[in-house]
Amino acid sequence: MKRYLYIVFFLCCLFIKVTGQVDSTYFIEFNKRLNDIIDNGNYSLATEKVDSLLLISEKNNFKIGIADAYNYKGIINRDQSNLKDALDNYLNALSLFEELKLSGKVAGAQNNIGLIYAEIKEYKTALAYYFKAVKINLKNSEKKVNKKDKVALEKVTTARLNLAINYNNIATCYQKLKQPSSAQTYLNRSLAIRSAEKDTVGMAMAYHNIGLNYQLKKMPDSSVICFNLSLGYLSSMGENIGHAYNYLELGNTYLQQGKLNEAEGYLLNSLRIADKSDLEGLKVENYKYLSKLYSLKNDFKNAYKYQELFLDSKEAIESDENKNEILKKELEYDFNKRQELQRLEAENKQAVSNAEIKSQKKLTTYAIIALVVLSGLIVIVFRSYNQKRKANFIISKQKELVEHKNKEIVDSINYAKYIQSALLPSDKIINDLPFECFVLFKAKDIVSGDFYWVHQNKIKSDSIYIAAVDCTGHGVPGALVSVVGNNGLNRCVDEFGITNTGKILDKLTELVEETFENSANELKDGMDISLLKIETSVGSSDKIKVQWSGANNPLWILRRNSELIEELKADKQPIGKFINKNEFHSHDFEFEKGDRIYLFTDGYADQFGGPKGKKFKYKQLEDLLVSTSRLSLKNQKNELELVFNTWKKNLEQVDDVCIIGVQF
Repeated sequence: MKRYLYIVFFLCCLFIKVTGQVDSTYFIEFNKRLNDIIDNGNYSLATEKVDSLLLISEKNNFKIGIADAYNYKGIINRDQSNLKDALDNYLNALSLFEELKLSGKVAGAQNNIGLIYAEIKEYKTALAYYFKAVKINLKNSEKKVNKKDKVALEKVTTARLNLAINYNNIATCYQKLKQPSSAQTYLNRSLAIRSAEKDTVGMAMAYHNIGLNYQLKKMPDSSVICFNLSLGYLSSMGENIGHAYNYLELGNTYLQQGKLNEAEGYLLNSLRIADKSDLEGLKVENYKYLSKLYSLKNDFKNAYKYQELFLDSKEAIESDENKNEILKKELEYDFNKRQELQRLEAENKQAVSNAEIKSQKKLTTYAIIALVVLSGLIVIVFRSYNQKRKANFIISKQKELVEHKNKEIVDSINYAKYIQSALLPSDKIINDLPFECFVLFKAKDIVSGDFYWVHQNKIKSDSIYIAAVDCTGHGVPGALVSVVGNNGLNRCVDEFGITNTGKILDKLTELVEETFENSANELKDGMDISLLKIETSVGSSDKIKVQWSGANNPLWILRRNSELIEELKADKQPIGKFINKNEFHSHDFEFEKGDRIYLFTDGYADQFGGPKGKKFKYKQLEDLLVSTSRLSLKNQKNELELVFNTWKKNLEQVDDVCIIGVQF
């Protein structure tokens, strides 16, 4: 890549020398290659090329080249936290772009100046510059052009992508101002543009900032999903600043969750990239989090080391002298424009003053009326005060009693959750299966009526059983039934030695009925289940033998390279007491490597949400599984969870959720 850039730069410079102009094709290609170098953090090589561009452009009075060189210098300075020189270069670039009437370039420089103000925490000033850039890019992106004019179409596309960058930066400022709702509005606009333009790097940036927004909303699990999605979109690139910032925020999130080992790995990787690319601002953040992490690990030597590095670096970057110099340069540039604004403000001052006097008279009249009304209200309120005080005393005592009882109940349910969690298969068991598998499990309440079951037959060890089970109800009632179901499945396989899935469900029905038959009241509690048996000894064939049975819940099959889900219908009867009860059917079939199957309960499809507060439904779940089938199972699970959280938003979760995916 370096060799190619040298050739492009040589041809560009040669053309300027001979003609006094620059061929746009060479110049655009040179800029693209230079952007790649900066994105990959190779600032020494980038600086060398920018200096050469500035020298040859000044020698030939090529103003666009001079302006671009100043802009690139500003980008490099900012990435290396040299904010004073960054602003100086951005202002030089802006002056030339305005002189040349290059509106797109003007917007870019305004955006970059906004970045500097954001760095020194002058967020309102930064927003002012970002909105100036939005106004220009929005106008350029809405221009009507001939679809056959490729150059014009490319300019419109560039304006749209720059608009996405502006929206992203605006959202970042709102995040710093602790306004996550406003930030989310602009993040959604940015992501929509990047998705439409298939801008994978931009989508990585958008998901990173959405992850930051989830941090502000105290939703760490959703943050981790977004940071991992961001890394996924960066996977085709070498490690760069994008990886470094995602590693930083993953480390920060895990640190907040108390997952110290995971946090340490991500933070050290982020610091490694920051050291390599001289990213001073990123180093400061890593020093801060590593100091806290090692303090929690009682590694006080490293905690002190990173605390000292943090304090030294922070003082150098955020010194008052640096900040004041930056503000001074910007104010000098805007001086002439401000004089014009002050003249206009002076002309309107008298008119505003007259309007204020008139308004003040009205306010005085209203204040007198309000004072009379308020006096009457005070008398009424004072009379009722003593009565309410007595009532509030009684209510406070009752509230204390209710809170005490409620705490006892919640403590008991939390312990029940601990017991229920011990019955579920661990992550190690899932990861040790001889095929790929994920489990998406989200309880509606503290304890769950859904559960999943993974079991290896002790008699026939080459068979593995997997089930997704939905017990009657949710919360505590559902959890009690789930214990009966879990125990019954274990007895069917281990105690009674049953291997046929249909026979297992028949026996499980019998065991559930026996459990509840001694009750004085007739109980109709039971469960819906999707039960799978996988033969793990393939032998010489690549076919995988599978047997399945279902009680009300179906099985979905997605063959390799297929865009259509096949549904295997379940028997329309539950596990438990049922009037017209029949024996459960067993279905035998074979799979090839790369095929996927899904077992699930009804909680995901029944969730209310979206823009109209409606159910998600099975058809939308089917389309989601097909559209994400090219992802790995791990990433497909992350996408399912992110879509569920986005769909639900602030609505209550209506039921327990359990989805199991298997790929052979």
